[in-house]
Amino acid sequence: MHLDPVQVVPERLRIGRRDWMMIALAFVVSRIALYCIGYFGAMHYNVETDFIDAINFVAAVEDDIPSMFCQFDCGWFQSIADVGYDTYPHGLTTGHAANWAFLPGFPMTGYWIGKVLGIGTLYGFYILTNLMFFVCLPLFFLCLRQLGQDLETARFGVWLLAFSPYSIYFIAPYTESTFLAFTMMVFLFSYRHRWLWVAVAGALMTATRNLGVMVVFSVAILAWQAYGWRELLRFGERSLRVLLTLWVIPLALFSYMLYLHLHVGDAFAFKNVQLAWGRVFDNPFHYWWEGFSTGGRKYYLSVVIALGWAMNMYLLYQRRYAEALFMLICTMVPLVTSTNAFPRYLFGLYPTMLVLVLWIRNKPMLRPLLLALSALLSAYFTIAWVNAKFFVV
Repeated sequence: MHLDPVQVVPERLRIGRRDWMMIALAFVVSRIALYCIGYFGAMHYNVETDFIDAINFVAAVEDDIPSMFCQFDCGWFQSIADVGYDTYPHGLTTGHAANWAFLPGFPMTGYWIGKVLGIGTLYGFYILTNLMFFVCLPLFFLCLRQLGQDLETARFGVWLLAFSPYSIYFIAPYTESTFLAFTMMVFLFSYRHRWLWVAVAGALMTATRNLGVMVVFSVAILAWQAYGWRELLRFGERSLRVLLTLWVIPLALFSYMLYLHLHVGDAFAFKNVQLAWGRVFDNPFHYWWEGFSTGGRKYYLSVVIALGWAMNMYLLYQRRYAEALFMLICTMVPLVTSTNAFPRYLFGLYPTMLVLVLWIRNKPMLRPLLLALSALLSAYFTIAWVNAKFFVV
């Protein structure tokens, strides 16, 4: 029983030499452009960055750029890597925050990269962030091809991802590129019915961010679409592989919860400590509607939330049920506590980029316009980021 006629039969799709060159070019051009925009944006538009008094390439690469892009949660990642998890809350102005909110996958990998290369934790973060984003580009290309998109559409998808509106999270030392890469691996291997690799990628995804555990529902849907519920209920070899995959994916989060229980006495400390950031459980629709009446940054966030719901509906219209469910969960769970950071959660997801490509695939005349608009927004948000404008978060 195959529920999804759009999905192609799993096969070994390959990336040709020309497309590898295109992927490398998109990566290099986007990184250079965005880091330069951030550097000059901080130099000319932030009167407080008086430590940048002249253009010096070596100083910019070694000191200025790493410092100015390390904003907001970056400090928490550094504290985990360099000191370890807190034994009691002490952060923020209220003194109630702790680094328990962040899983160890990203900070500890960055730490070991920095240690092995002898360059320090922060530089390790930048290497990890950019390396994983480079991995995202061919993965997105393969996902689009696996779903039956033509070469030109897949190539456009690579450029759109390279200059996505919230690219700032793919160049700053944040978890987004790592999470996105593992998410794409999960979906690509699920499309191909390679369940062992789905389990590995899913576990690593969960070790990066707690919402990664929610991908089990999408994996189950893709398995159902591939085999049908009758075969899955027979508990044959293929259904047992799927079942094992669904058990393996949450192990990283369960291990972290056990650690928190032993370390601070609260297995759900990663969730409970969110109160320190003003996140209080409430009706998500209340938060959304309140944003329009509050105005300012909240109005902007509510507009983006509405856009996210429209994207979700489009995925359902396209019968991409697994991707739609994952997108819904990964955006609605944060929304039950606040509208803050919603654009980050939305545009750091594989289904979001998939929506944009699917929507534009039959509109070749609009592709340059969408890419240009996306690039302009990425530049705008990058400048806002290095100047510590909180509305970006």
